[in-house]
Amino acid sequence: MIEVLALAGAVTKIAGAVSSAVKAGGDVADLLPHFGKLAKLEADIGLAEQGRHKGPLGRLTSSEEEGFAIAQAKMKHKEAQNELREVCRLYGPPGMWDLVVKEQAAARVRQKEALEAQAKARDKLFWGISLTIGVILFLGGTGVMIWGLNEVVNG
Repeated sequence: MIEVLALAGAVTKIAGAVSSAVKAGGDVADLLPHFGKLAKLEADIGLAEQGRHKGPLGRLTSSEEEGFAIAQAKMKHKEAQNELREVCRLYGPPGMWDLVVKEQAAARVRQKEALEAQAKARDKLFWGISLTIGVILFLGGTGVMIWGLNEVVNG
C-alpha cells in the first residue's frame, strides 16, 4: 500500500541525499541504488495518480487532500529530477546522468510491474471473496424460500 501523503517528503529526502553525495564526489555505483529508489517513488506516484494504490472499496472514496498530495509529489519529483540532472552533469563523472537515466528506467519498470501485480492480486482476492459471499447468500436465500414455500404448502 502506498502512503500518498509521504511521497513528496520521501522524494525530497532521497534527492537531497543523492545531490549532496554527488557534490561530495560519491562513487556512482554507491549512488545508483538511491536513484533506483527515486525511480520507485516515481512509479508509486504514477500508480497513486491512477488510483491503483487502493483496494476496490477504497477507490470509491478519494479525498481532495490525497489529490493535492499526489500533485505535490509529482512536482517535487520533477524538481528533484531537474536538480539531480544539473548536479550530475556539473559534479559527476562523464556519462553519469546517462547511466542514471538507464537505471531509473529499469527500476521504474520493475516497481510498476510489482505494484500492478500486487494490485491485481488484491483485486482478484476481493472479487473472489465477494463472489463467494454472493453465492452463499443466494443459496441461503433460495433454501429459505424453498423451506418457507414447503411450510406454506404443507402447513
